[in-house]
Amino acid sequence: MTPSVVHQKFLYLCAALGFAVLVSGLAVGVLTESKVWALSAVVLESLGSAVLFPILVSFSYDRLKEKWLGDEVWRIFNELSDAGISRVYKDRELSPRRDNAQTRLSEEFRSFENGEILMMGVSLRVFFNPLGPFYRDIETMLRETGGRVRIRAVVCDPANPDVPVRAAIEEAGRSPEHTSQLERDIESTRVTVAGLRATMGPHVDLRLATSAPYCTTVIFPHVCYYSPNLLAPKAPVGLPMILFRSGAHGFKMIHASFEYVWQLPTTRDPAGR
Repeated sequence: MTPSVVHQKFLYLCAALGFAVLVSGLAVGVLTESKVWALSAVVLESLGSAVLFPILVSFSYDRLKEKWLGDEVWRIFNELSDAGISRVYKDRELSPRRDNAQTRLSEEFRSFENGEILMMGVSLRVFFNPLGPFYRDIETMLRETGGRVRIRAVVCDPANPDVPVRAAIEEAGRSPEHTSQLERDIESTRVTVAGLRATMGPHVDLRLATSAPYCTTVIFPHVCYYSPNLLAPKAPVGLPMILFRSGAHGFKMIHASFEYVWQLPTTRDPAGR
C-alpha cells in the first residue's frame, strides 16, 4: 500500500470520527435540557467541527487545484502543439534520467540511415570534438550508411566580427596575444571535419560564415533540435533544447535561416573548394 493511500485512509477515518462527534454533540444538545449535558454538547460540536471542517476544506481545495493545474497544463500543451513543438528539454546536457536531450540526439544520429542533416552553431565543438558526446555517433553513422547520409555544417568564420566579442565576454581576463578558446574550437572543428572527409568520403561539408548564428541547431528531415546562443560570461549551456517537428513554422524558419547563411557569398569553404 502506497503512502498516499495510507494518508487518504487516515484522513477519511478522521473525517468520519469528526462527523460522528459533531452529530453526537448536536443530538445531545437537542435531546437534553441539563446544563451539564448542554455544555458537553457544545464541547462535542466544537471538537467535531474542528476535526471535520479543515479536512473538508483541504479535500475541496485539492480537487480544485487539480482542476486548475489540469487546465493550465492542457493550455500549455495546446500552445506548444500549435507552435509545432513536440518536446522541450530543460537543457541539452546529459542527466541521470533516461529521457534527456543528449541521449535522444545521440540516438537520432545512430538511427538515421538516409538523407541530409544540417547543423549550425558558433563552433559545433560539442559535435566535432573526438572527445565530445556525439562524435562517435556521427562517425558510426557515416561509416555504416556508406554515403547515404550527408552533413552540411555552418560555424563562425574566425574573421566573423562576433568572434572577438564572444571571446572577450566568455574569456574575460585573457591576454590579447593569446588565441581565444573560441578560435581554437573553430579550428578544431575544421580539422576534424577534414579528417572525416579523408576517412569517410566527401559526405561532410563545412562552411565558415561571417553572419553570427544565434542558435545551435541540428536539422533532420523529420525534426529540428534547437537551442539558443547568447552572449554571456559563460558558454551558453543550460538553456532549453526545443524540438520542432517537420512542417511546423519554427522548423521552416530555422531551415530557411540555415540555407540563407549557407548561400551567402561571404560564407566560404575553409578548404577553398
